[in-house]
Amino acid sequence: MLDGGGFGGKKKKKEEVDLDITPMIDVTFLLLIFFMVTSTMQATPDKDIPPSKSGENANAGGFKDLTILSPRGSADAEIQLEGRTVTLEQLKADLTQIAAGGKFSVMIYAERDVKSGSVGEIEQVIGEVATESGVEIGMAIAVRDQR
Repeated sequence: MLDGGGFGGKKKKKEEVDLDITPMIDVTFLLLIFFMVTSTMQATPDKDIPPSKSGENANAGGFKDLTILSPRGSADAEIQLEGRTVTLEQLKADLTQIAAGGKFSVMIYAERDVKSGSVGEIEQVIGEVATESGVEIGMAIAVRDQR
């Protein structure tokens, strides 16, 4: 065999192909600059907040006021029922007494810094009182800055 491809012959080395990507990088940057210069930036239009679907505004005069204040140096939130500071156990007892008079509603005012878990605990207590007493208890939640 004369071509070097058989037994005992020398093998040809494959030629390495070197691909120059410099022009491709240049074209990419040119396209990037072109699109940056020709594009126009438009601000998103202001969106209107849709109206409430749940009905009309709640009459706050017919509600029992329950205020949740953010903790100042303590881990637990401060709870006030009708202006009087109470614990969760006292809240449950007071709401049970109020439920003895029949159906009522509670307006939960929470400070902006109150954690949602604190509000959830109070909602759970209200739900337990409603279940145990068999009385329907309405709830509404609002944000109020107290301090």
